[in-house]
Amino acid sequence: MKFYKSAMLVAAMLLGFSTLVSAHGYDVNKKYKGGGCGDNGAPSLCDNPQAYSTTLDAEVTNYDNYGFFGWGKTSEAYMDFDAINEPTLKITSATLSVKSNADGSWFSDGLWTLDNHFPYLTYVGKLDGGVDVFQLSSNLFDEILAGISFTAVFDKIKEDVFWAQLTVNGEYCPPVSEVPVPAALWLFGSGLMGFTAMRRRKKTA
Repeated sequence: MKFYKSAMLVAAMLLGFSTLVSAHGYDVNKKYKGGGCGDNGAPSLCDNPQAYSTTLDAEVTNYDNYGFFGWGKTSEAYMDFDAINEPTLKITSATLSVKSNADGSWFSDGLWTLDNHFPYLTYVGKLDGGVDVFQLSSNLFDEILAGISFTAVFDKIKEDVFWAQLTVNGEYCPPVSEVPVPAALWLFGSGLMGFTAMRRRKKTA
């Protein structure tokens, strides 16, 4: 009977030590196999990559340019999107949807931007209800993460953007849960108590 109790105390002690070490010695970066899930210094490989999808609404500002010194009358609309706060995100596709009353009067059949992004936008077409859709090139993925802005330029005044949405799809590394420290401390405490009891029994023997 004494041997059984001693064995149980030793087992509890070892379990407490091992659990405590796993709780405090756990390296969060181990979930990333040495790099990141996304670009920009984020990990490139994950133990558990998950699909990511989000749709961002733009803050839209419209104004008319009535022209001067021979310039024609035009309308412009600024579309500003918030940054995406997911450092491990690797974007695979991004689509811009714009609802306006322009009736297809986009310059160059596409969209201009203040940052000269037009070469990186492909006009997909117009959906029902007057929604124009653009596919974004991977050249813009870093700027999407940081918070991208566009400027629509129309060839007439009083042509406005009513709303704009940016749909982003990709892959990211979800956080991995760590071992609960309170449970580890409880097991460590029980193991320590068992170790102390064994030492006292040896002294009294």
